[in-house]
Amino acid sequence: MKLQRLIIFLFVFLSCASDEVTSIENEENDNVQTTIESTLEPWSSALGKSPETFVSTWNSIVNSISNDEDTILFFSIDPDEVKWSSFDQEELVYKWGDASVGDNVFILNLDVENEIVRTVKFFAPTTNDQATTQQTKLFLLLIIAISDDTADKDGREEILAGLGLYNEILDPNDYGGILVFNGIEYEIEPLVAENRLVGLNFYSRYTVK
Repeated sequence: MKLQRLIIFLFVFLSCASDEVTSIENEENDNVQTTIESTLEPWSSALGKSPETFVSTWNSIVNSISNDEDTILFFSIDPDEVKWSSFDQEELVYKWGDASVGDNVFILNLDVENEIVRTVKFFAPTTNDQATTQQTKLFLLLIIAISDDTADKDGREEILAGLGLYNEILDPNDYGGILVFNGIEYEIEPLVAENRLVGLNFYSRYTVK
């Protein structure tokens, strides 16, 4: 329950992208009111930059959104755990979650060309678990934020809506879509098994040559 509430806090702060003081009810501590203050500081887009810049910018955004240690630990990237997937050093991989629990693992792939990150590929499982769903949406918002520093709250939501994230569908193969916003190409790709949506890939591509 604690992690779920922290996810909600972080999601609200990233969506608002402004100075905000929020009072929340702490049910586990006799409904004591706790005040959370968070500031989303300015940042520069990291898509099209070096992998080191991408990781440091990601962590800076997470740190500026929340001062809660558990939240920062969960959503941050440990630079020492970012690994090359092959000897050609064209793709970096990072994972969140417990590998022994298949429906709670998130995977980030960074396609690197000429020492810059050109494409972000993010895998998220689709489950009925509310906390995992909230985590997924927050990760997508973080990727949009790090890809385009000019996109505001409404712009980020328009991207997710334009990609069909909120659409109700009958055929899981029809889920998702592609759109270009401020020169960045975004895509949601459904992963289907036995006619059931089991996960999604989210892409953010740097289109400048």
